[in-house]
Amino acid sequence: MNKARIHSIPGVKNFRDMGGYTSKDGRALAHKRLFRSGHFAEVDPAAAQEIAVHNITTVVDFRSQPEKDRMKVTWHAPWKPRYVENPIGGNAAAWISELFERVANAPFPADELHAQFILAFQTIPIGNADGLKKLFDVLIDDNDGGAALFNCTAGKDRTGIAGALIMTALDMPEDAIFADFLLTNEAVDLEARAVDVADQVSAKIGREVSAEAVYPLIGVEPDFLKAAFAVMAEEFGSVDDYLTNAMGLSAERRSLLKSRFLT
Repeated sequence: MNKARIHSIPGVKNFRDMGGYTSKDGRALAHKRLFRSGHFAEVDPAAAQEIAVHNITTVVDFRSQPEKDRMKVTWHAPWKPRYVENPIGGNAAAWISELFERVANAPFPADELHAQFILAFQTIPIGNADGLKKLFDVLIDDNDGGAALFNCTAGKDRTGIAGALIMTALDMPEDAIFADFLLTNEAVDLEARAVDVADQVSAKIGREVSAEAVYPLIGVEPDFLKAAFAVMAEEFGSVDDYLTNAMGLSAERRSLLKSRFLT
């Protein structure tokens, strides 16, 4: 099984081409058709040419307005895609904003942090189904011949759920879906980044926090995606029924999605 290609783009986290996976019927997810990433607020202007060669003509941004206010979208010539604002919320984002206030007088809540991400993955597919459906509508109906990219802030949670749903709709095998989801942990160098973040948190709160305790802030775990799939099945009967009834993917629309991204 081929892994999606990770691209090192200055100022952009977790930027990758999702191409290279093979569907259950032997078709390939084409390269340079579908990308995922973190935000573009800090992109290096010199990297614009590097991004432009991928022919990404549409960007769907899952970030909330407060996230966009803090990290404004920045485009640099020659790359200026069509920009689709599509905010998707999640319990974890709001909870994390309160984290440092809470740990000022209490131990770092590692178990609770992990549980909050599980809750976020259970909440997003149901509470934000309209936003996820909008992504599919853009991918199917707004095909201008170019590639599409979807992103959130870190490109791992909301973007991870969306990527897994797209791959499921394209009939990718489960091991490929989880491999792409977990590729975040390689794209961001999980171990090194966790040490840095733990050091920053420790300095801020005046007590030592282990690198393992902050993993959910930086990376992803199989249990996160399993929680998302489980709630879809619980609420809709199966993940396929979720795709049909919540994402609007009739057999015809699912076929159109495949015709765009599979070769």
